[in-house]
Amino acid sequence: MSPKTPKWREIADNIAAKIASGVYQPGDPLPHIRTLVAEGYGSKATINTAYSALETEGLVTTSRGHGTTVRRRPPQNIRRHQERYNWEKKLARSPIGERSNNGVVERDTGLDHDQVECHAVFNTEPATAEMATRFGIEVGTLMLHRSYWHSTPGESVALSLIDSYVVHAVAAQNPELLDSAREPWPGGTHHQLSTIGIEIDRINDAVRARTASAAEAKKLGIPPGTAVLLLDKTSISTSGDVVEYSHVVLPAERTELQYTVPLERWAT
Repeated sequence: MSPKTPKWREIADNIAAKIASGVYQPGDPLPHIRTLVAEGYGSKATINTAYSALETEGLVTTSRGHGTTVRRRPPQNIRRHQERYNWEKKLARSPIGERSNNGVVERDTGLDHDQVECHAVFNTEPATAEMATRFGIEVGTLMLHRSYWHSTPGESVALSLIDSYVVHAVAAQNPELLDSAREPWPGGTHHQLSTIGIEIDRINDAVRARTASAAEAKKLGIPPGTAVLLLDKTSISTSGDVVEYSHVVLPAERTELQYTVPLERWAT
């Protein structure tokens, strides 16, 4: 005999179903706890537990003075990495018109080009021991550090947080690569590097998870204590050099990573 579902879980599931079906829309307030208590749904503690569960699951937010409301969630981010990277490399060879109206963020989210805003901040900093090891360079080598985040127009919630690193002397071969005002760059990193004669041969990904920091949770618009995915992306040139490294923070609740791995055939 299966255990009986707790009352708070029944309430939470009922509200979650109404959110999924559109009865409650993003931004809509949920009924006050005292209202549900008066209507016989359960005790104040039971309703509180149900609402807390919904907040932990990322469906609602609770704030003083505003009660509990349905969360406004940015688009789902589906990263089909093998297709994504090959598509971006092909895009780098396309005409400027095509490059200017396409990007991997749009591809991942399904948004139109004019529904994505790019925010970029560039600075220079010496390579740490970790960064020097990644690139095979001396500690203290000057790096170009590029911080990116993307959002939908008028929204402050980031779709992801990206920190990209390139050896400064390499990027400086084309001074335009040092200018954040030129972002979003038509054709992305592949095209940027192609302007200084670099072709990316392969990309190594490493994915792990941890709890979001307070700053990350605020920027990504996720509840405190929510998990994030950490993607370490290393781009290697056709000459075998590490030419770009990105550290990407993705909200786990709205990110899906998809991989297709071709396998070698058995000899017949």
